[in-house]
Amino acid sequence: MLITAEEAIENLLEAIDIYCPNLEITKMTKNDINTLLESYAECILEYHTENHHQERGALLRNFDMLRKYGLTNDDYNALEFY
Repeated sequence: MLITAEEAIENLLEAIDIYCPNLEITKMTKNDINTLLESYAECILEYHTENHHQERGALLRNFDMLRKYGLTNDDYNALEFY
């Protein structure tokens, strides 16, 4: 599957808007954004595309890092797979 960096960012932003709108993306460092994108690339191979599983997987893998940008336990619960 081929996906551009632009598509990856759009997909992540859509999932963030739905599941954790309190995430302050504009405050994220370039390094943290790259880490999130790398995790997303790995999740594309591991998760199906329904219900933003790939994006949610990437956000969950980096949840501890993303806490410093405003995520809370409620956001974790919203992202978690049930």
